[in-house]
Amino acid sequence: MRVQGISLPAPGTGPQTPAQVRMPQQQPSAFSANAAFAATGLTNIGLPASPAHFDPIPQGFSQKGYQSVLWTADDANDDQLEFAIYFRGENETTWKLLKDKLDTRFYSWDTTSMPDGAYFLKIGASDAPSNPNGEGLSSERESDRFVVDNTPPSIAQLTAESVSSGVRVRFQASAPVSFISRAQYSVDAGDWALVFPAGGLSDAPRENYDFQLQKISPGEHTVTVRVYDQFENVSSAKATVRISSSGN
Repeated sequence: MRVQGISLPAPGTGPQTPAQVRMPQQQPSAFSANAAFAATGLTNIGLPASPAHFDPIPQGFSQKGYQSVLWTADDANDDQLEFAIYFRGENETTWKLLKDKLDTRFYSWDTTSMPDGAYFLKIGASDAPSNPNGEGLSSERESDRFVVDNTPPSIAQLTAESVSSGVRVRFQASAPVSFISRAQYSVDAGDWALVFPAGGLSDAPRENYDFQLQKISPGEHTVTVRVYDQFENVSSAKATVRISSSGN
């Protein structure tokens, strides 16, 4: 997820130069769109523009349910900057404070305390720590829309029945906020195998699966399926089938 750059005038009086935001490009994750996204930088608060400087992205391990925002900010006088982060839901009008008094240019937080849905962030920067009371300048930036989704997809109507050619497995998978990204199956706790939905492309909030397993030996077998949504939330379910010695 990338946040696109825009230019907004810095609050205050006088012929101030607007703060400029530029976005570093990110490589998308293979499966997870809920990984850290880049917000960006507020540069040159109330001062003439200079070449933008991007801080290196902090390295670490992704943790399920956590979201991160990264930005850059510069002051031509090298004043100390202080940051605050606000958020609001897509259909809300009031910004809520997420974290203030930050001196770093990145922040991670646990999104499991936020209901699933679409949100926006706002980064505020101020050089007040380096100026007399009431004489500090500030600027702020809003992010692009991003989605919080911590609810696992659901699996419904799972059946496994013996047919002449083996075992027919059918089920339906749905995701409440995003879309189903992939599904897998396993027989008797064996290796996971990828299975495609009807139509062959997994790109919808609801997908139907109907496939057959061949060369299944007589006896009782457990077929387990699991599905992932766009944000790597996962659910699993199982069905039991008995294959007679005659194959029926």
